[in-house]
Amino acid sequence: MDLDALMRGLGPLKDSLNKADAERAKQVFEGSSGGGAVKVRLKGSLAIERVAIAPAAATAAGGDVSMLEDLVAAAFDDALRQYKAKYGATVDEQMQKMMAGQDLMGLMGPLMGGLKP
Repeated sequence: MDLDALMRGLGPLKDSLNKADAERAKQVFEGSSGGGAVKVRLKGSLAIERVAIAPAAATAAGGDVSMLEDLVAAAFDDALRQYKAKYGATVDEQMQKMMAGQDLMGLMGPLMGGLKP
């Protein structure tokens, strides 16, 4: 097996994966709950960018912290649901969605050609 050919063959695939990661990192998903009383902004890197709680929601909670916690959790779940719908819920789904429409033979061709016994 020619390891140099193997590594060269991985170049286009690695470039494609890096491009997809960069595009995903730019995405922002906004989840909400309580009719928009609580909003969560989730970055494509799965980092929370912002949590916003409407003053009316805080007033309506009347000191019931658990209600606000539930609203924040529901808003986060909503944002995460959007992320999973776009990118997949599992690693396998994410790879399938990331590679959808890609010319796999073009990406893997040099790699496969380099696998000589």
